[in-house]
Amino acid sequence: MVSRKYLNDYRVEETVDANGRARKVAVYVGGDYTLAPPVPQKDRRLIVCLCLLVILVFIGALMPVTQAARRIYVALPFVFSALTVFMMAGASYSLLRSKEIMKRYDAERVASRLPPCSVVTAVLSGAAFIGLIIASALSWDSVVWGDFVFGALLLVNAAASAVIFAKCHRIKAVGP
Repeated sequence: MVSRKYLNDYRVEETVDANGRARKVAVYVGGDYTLAPPVPQKDRRLIVCLCLLVILVFIGALMPVTQAARRIYVALPFVFSALTVFMMAGASYSLLRSKEIMKRYDAERVASRLPPCSVVTAVLSGAAFIGLIIASALSWDSVVWGDFVFGALLLVNAAASAVIFAKCHRIKAVGP
């Protein structure tokens, strides 16, 4: 399914298959797009590996039993980062599987989602970490080992997202 924005990039053509039936096939007729500056394959793999790390750390941060994560100012930034984490993962997968020349949808998906999602994930993870520090300082007697694990995972998440942003913050989709 194609959104309305990309509808004019496709044309419907009729073809005949091996059984003699007429089939309608959507053919891409839009322009060829590239990423500027080009992202080397080494950086593409690094971005995908870091996105996988961010996903695993996000899921792993849900595991430990924590007292501080029950506070609203710790939980909300962490939970809101879920959307950006998975959008960043989808954009990094598109970046990995894309060729030098790509369709407009893929180019715009990488260029418009990867940098903002990575910076928002880093900021939200940092905000959750600051909230964790505040919650731990206010009630030091109720701090458990899970709070330290949760804090370490938040820092890893923020650092990996910041590295992703540093690698891709200048990417633009360039086409006709």
